[in-house]
Amino acid sequence: MDEITRHYRDALRLLFILARAGDTPTAASPVAGAVKVVASEKKVQKMDFWVRNPDHFAYALLEAHSENENHGYLEVAQSIVDSGEPEIRRDAMMRYLYGAYERLDTALAPLVSYGLVQMKRDPESRQRMYFLLPKGLEVADRMTEELKEAKWYSDRTTLLGDFCRGKSGDQLARWQYRHPSYAGAKHGETIDSIAHEVRARIADLETSSA
Repeated sequence: MDEITRHYRDALRLLFILARAGDTPTAASPVAGAVKVVASEKKVQKMDFWVRNPDHFAYALLEAHSENENHGYLEVAQSIVDSGEPEIRRDAMMRYLYGAYERLDTALAPLVSYGLVQMKRDPESRQRMYFLLPKGLEVADRMTEELKEAKWYSDRTTLLGDFCRGKSGDQLARWQYRHPSYAGAKHGETIDSIAHEVRARIADLETSSA
């Protein structure tokens, strides 16, 4: 993949994370007119990892299923692995000091320059907050209708938003650290695929429920 294509894909992914998995801003929002917000970079990074690594997201869904079987997460996890997404969609990330991480600046730049997104720092915590502007939502909606690739990102980040809603970046990090390959990856190493393990776990669950 050439550099321009990669930058476009990174920007597309970030746009849909904000558009479909962001929260509604409060009345005290520092960005007037914003329609969505993700209130910390850490939460963006954790959601980004799950979009880029469908097998790890499927594992989180299985963990949630083990705690509450009423959400239908087993079926969703199965659909993810049956579709081949862990191989087709995988975009590996490196492990840094606090888990999977990749700088967002390059992906954010075109979204900011075209008036789709705005970044602000919380005056107290100094955390970066990412706001989707009305034009950004309009672009995301239009792309969903017109581009097959964008439709996948829209659907996946909608599901991701449902799973992550009400959870902080720290809480999402704890979900990701549940798997040994994520927790055990060393600084600077690529976090391994766990697709084979997820498929085996689903098969075991199907056998036990038969």
